[in-house]
Order: sequence, then structure tokens, then C-alpha cells
Amino acid sequence: MAKYPDTIDRITKARLRLSTFGSIMSIALTMFFIGTLVFFAFFSTRYIQNLSQNIELEVLFYRDVKEADINALEQQLKLKPYITSSRVSSKEENTNIAKRILGYNYTDIIPNPLNASIMLSVAPNYANTDSLTKISKELKRNELVQDVDYPDIIVKSMSDNFRKIQWIILGICAVFMIISMLLIANCIRLNIYAQRFNIKSMLLVGATPRFVRRPFVMKGFVQGVWGGIIAVILVALVLYFGQKAVPDLVDFTQMVPIAIILGGILLFSILFSIFISSMSVNRYIRIKDERLYL
Repeated sequence: MAKYPDTIDRITKARLRLSTFGSIMSIALTMFFIGTLVFFAFFSTRYIQNLSQNIELEVLFYRDVKEADINALEQQLKLKPYITSSRVSSKEENTNIAKRILGYNYTDIIPNPLNASIMLSVAPNYANTDSLTKISKELKRNELVQDVDYPDIIVKSMSDNFRKIQWIILGICAVFMIISMLLIANCIRLNIYAQRFNIKSMLLVGATPRFVRRPFVMKGFVQGVWGGIIAVILVALVLYFGQKAVPDLVDFTQMVPIAIILGGILLFSILFSIFISSMSVNRYIRIKDERLYL
């Protein structure tokens, strides 16, 4: 008969350890899920912005315009606020490109109508249909410029869909973050619910609410730390393998934002676990005796 109390004690401790492990893993997996969504939103937004930076305007000139005048105009255009970079594409370069596209040497048939041109990279804020139309009109006012060419169909598509994509990504992240936080909250509440009689017993023998609350808050802090650390490690592994699989999407040159987001995951895990632990304990500190059995 003397073995029963020891056996019950071991079973209780094992259950508590299993419960604590379950809470930590729930926090870790939830924070991992949230972190993955946040990084997806961050990198996808940057990817779309990088695509807009690749949009170029080609300034075409009349055949009799001298290349020195073209170079002088290119230096002036560099100073414009809507231009991030510029380069002169020589007459020979444009001719070779045209030959490659046509598949034969058209200069054997007709005089070469091409001249040098200027390739302009536009700032992301101006990579939309309205801004590019205004820029194009401004450039065409120059008497040397014959025409301005840019991929208007691609620009219109990106302009129409960029904001939609951003809002969809943010909406999905918000919904899943709320669901994930509710899962963490329920897991912590269930662990404290299992100890509601211990809380009431401590109050009955004279313990203050602050004294009763302290161990549960500390336990929430420890669980939040371990859950956050595991989540950060898992997210870092996803980023590492994601960069190898999709190098254009996962950009490790942005180490400061990456470090801030990973630190935010750990901090949020700790603060949220402490907050839910404190709120759950307060509920059972104030609860009436007859409701303990509900």
C-alpha cells in the first residue's frame, strides 16, 4: 500500500511535464506559423517592388541625332527624381538586337533606321500607368526624341494588381494570426484550468492574489521563451532552405528586417504567453466556488 502515493506522485509529475511540453510545442508551432506568414508577406511585397524597379523606359531618337547630344540628355535625365538609373544603348547595340530579333541582317535591304537610345529605370513610386504616361509626355516634348517606349501592358497589370495582392496577403496573415493566438490562449487556459483547485486552495490558506499569480506568470514566461526560441529556429530553417529553393523571393541581403522580425517573434511569444497566463489566473482568483466545477 505504501507504493501508491509514490506512484500517484510520479504519474502527476509526468502529466505536468507532458502538459508543459504540449504548451511549449503549441506556442512554438503557432509562432512558427505566424512568423512564416509574416516573412511571406514581407518578401512577397519586396519581390513585387523589385519587379517594379525593373521596368525601363526606352527613349528613342531620330536617325540624324548625334550621339554626343544623346549622352548630354542622358546626364540631364539622371537628375530627375523619378529616375533611379540610366544608360545609353549605342546604335550598334540596338542594331544587333534588332538583327537577332528579326533573324536576318535587315541593313542589307534598307538603310538602318535605328539610332542610339537611352534606357531609364524608374523609381518604384512612379512605376504606374499614370506616372509613366506623364513622364513619357514630358520626354516627348524634347525635339530630339522620336518616341518613348515601355511595357505598358505589364505596367497596367502590376499597377492594378499590386494593391490587391498586398491587401490579400495582409488579410490572410491577420486571419491566421488571430486563429493562432486563440489556439495559444486556449492551450494556456486549459493548463491553468487543470490547476484551478490548487489556486483556490492557496487563496483559502491566506495567499495573496499576487503570490498566487507569480508562479503561473513565471511558467508562462518560461514557456513563451522556449516556444519562441523553437519557433525562431524553425523559421530560420525555412528561410535557409527557402533561399536555396527560391533565391529571387527570399533575400538574405535584408538582414536587419529579418533580425527584427525574428526578434519580434520571440518577444511576442513571451509577452503573449505572460499576458494570457496572467488573465487566466485572474479569472480563477476571482471565480466563485460553485463555478469551479463548471
